[in-house]
Amino acid sequence: MVAEVVFKAVVMSKMFVQDPVEGEAIKIELSEDRAMPPPVIVSRSDESQIAREVAPIVQQVVRSMPFAAHGRIRVPRLTLWLTRDEWDRLEPKPELGDEIQVRVTGSHIEVTSL
Repeated sequence: MVAEVVFKAVVMSKMFVQDPVEGEAIKIELSEDRAMPPPVIVSRSDESQIAREVAPIVQQVVRSMPFAAHGRIRVPRLTLWLTRDEWDRLEPKPELGDEIQVRVTGSHIEVTSL
């Protein structure tokens, strides 16, 4: 039995870069939205009451950070490099913010629009 990994990703960046072999290339970065884990507070037993009182404040501060909007964080998952010719043949072309499904089965990777 071959294991399968499937996840949804969002096109985070699309940039034209110079490839020393092929010339112009397109780099597409896909990231996954994940729930941000709550902060872990470790304390000695004599400080446990203070830790219980401080924990909600620390969680609120972490949630209010700009990189953690709505308690979610973007995790880089896949970077795709295409030659200019491959990019020109691709229809429809992925745009920033597009949702993509990535399916990995053994050594086979499938990337599809949602």
